[in-house]
Amino acid sequence: MVGKKYGLWIIGFLLVFILLITSCLLGPRAVRLELPKPKEVNTTQAFVHATVIPMTEPDKIIENAVVIVEDKKIVYVGTDYKKIPASADRIDCTGKWIVPGLADAHVHLLFNALDPLLFLANGVTSIRNMASFTEAGRDDARFAFSDHLEFRDSVREKEVLSPWVYQASPIHEARTGKYFDKSLYLDTRSANEGLSAVRSANEKGFDYFKVYNKLPSSAFYSSVIEAKKLGMPVVGHVPHEVGIEEVIDGSLMHSIAHLTGYINPFGTFKIASERIDEIANRTADAGIWNVPTLEVWRNIVTPEHIDAIDADPWTRYISPSNRTFWSTSIESFSKLIQKQVEEYSILPSQHMEDFSLIVRALIKANAPIAAGTDSGTLNVVAGTSLHKELEGFVVLGMTPWEAIAASTVRASECFEKSEEFGTVQAGLRADLLVLDSNPLEDISNLRDINLVVVQGVPYRQSELVGMLDQMAEKNSH
Repeated sequence: MVGKKYGLWIIGFLLVFILLITSCLLGPRAVRLELPKPKEVNTTQAFVHATVIPMTEPDKIIENAVVIVEDKKIVYVGTDYKKIPASADRIDCTGKWIVPGLADAHVHLLFNALDPLLFLANGVTSIRNMASFTEAGRDDARFAFSDHLEFRDSVREKEVLSPWVYQASPIHEARTGKYFDKSLYLDTRSANEGLSAVRSANEKGFDYFKVYNKLPSSAFYSSVIEAKKLGMPVVGHVPHEVGIEEVIDGSLMHSIAHLTGYINPFGTFKIASERIDEIANRTADAGIWNVPTLEVWRNIVTPEHIDAIDADPWTRYISPSNRTFWSTSIESFSKLIQKQVEEYSILPSQHMEDFSLIVRALIKANAPIAAGTDSGTLNVVAGTSLHKELEGFVVLGMTPWEAIAASTVRASECFEKSEEFGTVQAGLRADLLVLDSNPLEDISNLRDINLVVVQGVPYRQSELVGMLDQMAEKNSH
C-alpha cells in the first residue's frame, strides 16, 4: 500500500514537472543586458551623526555614531569623531538610522536582467542564488544570465553593480526523459554519482551543494558524507526518500528550503500536526537552518488573482514575457488540482495557516531561520518580496530586531559568511542601509530607504530607481 501511494505521488509530481517545464521550454526569451558598473569612490567615507543598529545583540543602538568606510570595508563604528581622517567625505546622517544591508537567502537569477538592481533598490546587498545553470544552460536563450559563477566573480571584482552573490551548484535530482531540463538539473542517481557530483561542485568553486525532491537516498547520503569532508554545506529540498526526521536526527543538511519535509505545499503536513512543536525543537537542537520562503507560497494563487501583484509598484520592472511565464506556471497548479491528481488537493495560498503554524513553532523553539523569498519564480519580485517576508515574520511572532536579524546577522550565519557581512562592525564588507525612520519600532520602516551603501559606495535609492527606469524599456518584451 505504501509503495502504491508513493508511486501515485511520483506520477503526480511528474505531471507537475511536465507542465512547468513545458511552459518553461516555450517560455520567455530573456533579454541579456549589460548592468551598470559600480561608481568609483577613492576617498574615505564617514557617515556621521547616525543612530546605528549594529545587529550584534538584540535591540542595541549606538546614538550619534560615526561609521567610517575605506574601500569596501568598515574600519570604525563608534562615537569617537577624532578617528575621522581629515580627507574623508562626511555624509550627514542626522535623524537617520543605519543597519546592515539585507540578505535574501533564497533567490533565482533566471529570466529578469533587472533583478540585481531591483535587489539593491530595496536594500538587498547579499543574495544566495540557489541553483546554477549546468553547462547546457549557459547559452539557453530563456535566461538573462549565462554563467552564474562568472557573474558572482564579476561582482566580487567590482565589474558590475549587483548584490554580493553566494552561489549554489546546479540542482541534483534523479530525472531523465523528454522533459528533463538539462539547463537546470543534473541527473544524479547512485552513491558514486552523488560522490562525484559533490567533488565536481567543489572543484568548480560553488559555495553550496543543492539537493532536490527526487534525489535517491543512496546518492543523498554519499553526497552528504563527501560534502562534510570538503566543508561544503548541503542545501535545498528534503529528498522524499529520506524525510525530515532522518535529516534532523543525522544533521544531514545545512539549510532546508520552503519547509520541505515538514509539509506538502499542495496538500497536508508530512508530520502529524500535533508533533510540530516536537519536530521544531529537534530542528533547533540539530542546528539546521530553515528558509521558509512564505512569499512564494502566498503567490501561488487561483488564476483570477494572478495579477494581484500589480498593486506593488516594483512589478513594473518585470517584463511581459516573464509575467506570462509566471502566470502559465501558476495556472498549471490549479489545473492539476481540478484533475484531482494525487497529492495535489489545494493551492499553497489557500492554506497559509499551515505554513504559519510551522514557522510559529520554529520561532518558539528558537530554531535557526534565515529570510528568503524564492525571488525570480512565480510572482515573487526581487527585493520588495524580502520586505514582505520580514513583515510576515513579525506577524508570526518575531520581534522587529529578530526579523531584521533573519536577513542580516542570522543570514550571514546561514551563509557561513559571518566574517564578511551581517553586522555593522569594523572588518566587514561596507554594505549598509541608511534609513529615514527606526525599523525597531516598525519593521516596515526598513522600506524607508535613503541610501544604499554597496561595497563602500553610497547610492541614493532614487538613483538606483533611475537606473532601473533607464533599462526597463530594453527589458520590456
